Order: sequence, then structure tokens, then C-alpha cells
Amino acid sequence: MKIALFTNTMKPGGLQRGLVNLAAGFAARGHQVELLLSRKTGGMLADVPAAVRVRELAAPWPFAALPLLRVPGQTRGLALAWLATRRPRSVYSLGPLARYLAEERPDALLSTPATSSLVALFAAQLAGSPVRIVAREANTLARQLAHRRQLFGPEILPLVSNYYERAAAIVAVSDGVADELAASAAIPRERITTIHNPVAAPQLRAQAALQPDEPWLTTPGAPPVVLGAGRLVAAKDFATLVRAFAVLRRSHAARLVILGEGPERAALLRLAAELAVAEHVRLPGYVANPFAYMARARVFALSSLYEGLANVLREALVCGCPVVATDCPSGSAEALGHGRFGRLVPTADPLALARALAETLDERDTPERAAERAASVTREDSVGRYLALLAGESA
Repeated sequence: MKIALFTNTMKPGGLQRGLVNLAAGFAARGHQVELLLSRKTGGMLADVPAAVRVRELAAPWPFAALPLLRVPGQTRGLALAWLATRRPRSVYSLGPLARYLAEERPDALLSTPATSSLVALFAAQLAGSPVRIVAREANTLARQLAHRRQLFGPEILPLVSNYYERAAAIVAVSDGVADELAASAAIPRERITTIHNPVAAPQLRAQAALQPDEPWLTTPGAPPVVLGAGRLVAAKDFATLVRAFAVLRRSHAARLVILGEGPERAALLRLAAELAVAEHVRLPGYVANPFAYMARARVFALSSLYEGLANVLREALVCGCPVVATDCPSGSAEALGHGRFGRLVPTADPLALARALAETLDERDTPERAAERAASVTREDSVGRYLALLAGESA
């Protein structure tokens, strides 16, 4: 098949990591794959396989919005109201994407997140294209709206409710995401297929074997490292992790490394100083190969308030790293086999997180347990299930 994948940018994140793994998996199985971006930017562009062509599809503002005037019926009013909220970047691609569908005629298109999926569905209608569109939801949409109202408008859910019926299939990365989407957007639950994010285990393990640029992880006899990773934003609640680490330091000579960039960096550094643990905390920023860190950390900690699936947990499991995570809506428990493959604690509870970290540091991990955790991830054929939906077959 000729398959297109459409999203905004390749700014580092779990959504982008999932798309890279899917694109690589599709190409490895002999399909022609193109990655379509509203902006050809982002640190994860370097991770896109050479076999995958990358295109930027965007028109200058305000001309980008003009095709929305051609969206028919009551949906046009909703679409224009949505556009007026914050000019979502994906709308810049509407006209160019419609032309792409008319001229390039891909067999199928996978789009994510919801803003990109709506634009893809609008573009297919404008182009009169029969392309099969699979809309992929990587997070709990209503919860995102509640936490990030400035980036989305209240028109998103009505648009999803009205327009996702045009999608050939709808995929959620966890059952929790699927349940929430069905409830908040009034979509029949049976229309939504749950497919966990793919993890490219062989490539991941090859990267994990490389040496990380972090002396705390490579110096023999150094104190154990608690590792966190993700965008430094409020939803990841790294402040709770820093507070939990300060409690942990009362009984364990540990260190904390948090990978990622974001607006919360300065606040997290101030908090570490206030709690007198600054000399034991490092925030090295975005790291192209986090897997080398995961393979050498003593425990991986996730402190999020909400997640789609928390794919970073599954990556840590494949790297052999024990995991402690908040039991947040909706994917942490699902990723960890509901506690079988890692400890789960309540959200925003530093004492509970510190207790679970201490218990994990105190117990002896074994190769057999690490292998069992990794097997919980690697036995899934997520790529094959996506390909079945893109081809019009049952997943």
C-alpha cells in the first residue's frame, strides 16, 4: 500500500515516537510510506527512517483557513469557530493536504492527534478522495481540553462527534483512551479499536547498549539513579517526583535524572534547591537516546497526572528497568499489567511515590523478572494490527 501519516511536527514526545515506530514498521513490511507534517521541524525528524519520505504541507496564514469556507453544512460553523480560538497549526495544512490527496492518491492515511485527524477528514471531503483515514487518539481528549484550554477550543468535541463517523477506523492507544473518547464525544465504543503503541524492540535494545553521556550512570559504585523522562509540563507533574525524591534521600543515597525540555524547567530546579537536593538532581534536557539511560537506571519513575498509554513505561520495561508509576488516567496501569510489571501509586502523592521508589531500590531485581517485563511488551504485533485497519481488514 501507499500509506501517508499526518501530524503537526516531530517535536519530541510519545505521540511522535509512536509514529516513527509505525512508519518504520510499515516500510519494513514493504509499503510505500510518507510522513506529512504541518511543519517540518522537531528533534525526532532525525529518527525517521531513510525509507520514509517526509513532506511539509502548509499554506501561509490567513490563506490557510480559506478552504474551511468550503466545508459543507453545520460543520462549517463549528470548524470556523474552532479555528477562531487559537488557529491550530494543523489547519495550515488543509488546502495542501487536499491537493496531496487528489494528486498523490494514497491508499490510506493515519492521522494524529484529533486536530490533525479533523483536518485530514476535511481535506478528504474537499478533494473528493476515497482514501481510508484511520484517526488515532494518543491521549484522553476531554482531559487534555480541561488542562490545555488555551490550545484547543470547546468546538473540538462536537467536531469529533460529528466528523469521526467519516473515518474508516478509529484507534485508541489504550482501553482508557477509548472509553473516554466514546463517552466524551458520543462515539459508539465498538467503533474504537484499542492498539497499544508499537515498540521497536531490536532497535531499542541496540540503542540501550550504547554508553550514555551521564557519569552518574557510568561510574562504578555510584549511587543508584532514579530516572524520569518526558516534557517538562504540568501534566507530567515532575514536581511530585522531585518532592518524592527529597523524601527518598532521607533513607537512600540516590540521585535523580529527568530527561526532557519544557516550561517547567526553572520551577523544578527551584524546587530542588528549596528541598536541599539540588546537588543530587540533574535535568540534561532532550536526549536523543533515552534508552541508554533506562538500561542503566535503577528505577524509572512516572509521576503524570494523566497519560494515553505512557509508552515510556513500556520502553523502560524493554530496557530491563524496574518501574514505578502513578495510577493515572488512563494508560499507566494498562502498560504495567495493572501492577504485575511495576508498582502503581496514587497521583500527586509524594509520600506514596517515595515509598514505592524505596521498595523498588531495596528489592533485588533478577534477569528473569526483567525478561518477563520485556516480554509483556514485545509479544504484541501493533504494526500488523494497524496495517489491517489501513487495508480495510479486521484488526
